[in-house]
Amino acid sequence: MMIYDSDTRISDKSRIQRFVIMRDSKIGDYSYIGYSSNFYRATIGKFCSISKHVSIGLTHHPTDFLSTSPVFFTEHNATGIRWIEKDAYDDRPESVNIGNDVWIAMNVTIMGGVTIGNGAIIGAHSVVTKDVPPYAIVGGIPAKVIRYRFSESVIAKLQALKWWDLPEEFLKKHVSLFQKPVTDENIEAILQAVNLGALA
Repeated sequence: MMIYDSDTRISDKSRIQRFVIMRDSKIGDYSYIGYSSNFYRATIGKFCSISKHVSIGLTHHPTDFLSTSPVFFTEHNATGIRWIEKDAYDDRPESVNIGNDVWIAMNVTIMGGVTIGNGAIIGAHSVVTKDVPPYAIVGGIPAKVIRYRFSESVIAKLQALKWWDLPEEFLKKHVSLFQKPVTDENIEAILQAVNLGALA
């Protein structure tokens, strides 16, 4: 069973495991979400691999009010007790934007307002508080860049190529190009396949 609201859009080419909660979120083609994950105001691109127990876009509490308890500032809150008629504080997270071909390992937390670039990898048990550049591998609490998956020139070519937007038939036809390590040299094979009209 999964729970999602009317503001959530789920591609019919994606897969959501059990016990996932999605609120005001979107997930693109060929992406999947592992079980017991919780997303709020997240936009997820295509071909993303998201493991279990991942939390994206957490609600927050005021830190400068007399109390941090939501009973004082939110009409409908986790206590189930209603003391006010109108919310006095917006506890929704800022939107989280996750690019394409992103791998998020288990037990990751991503705070509101963060952007994860295309091709990034988030290590298990990390807490992401800042934007992650495209094709960066990050980890830790708070998450920091460990290294980049490819050279600057390859990353620039992949960003320009936007292979995740190529037609499905093209990707199927050239699946072998996705089955070996990427280098400055063999990235040209993908570019050449596109430029030679292999989309037909």
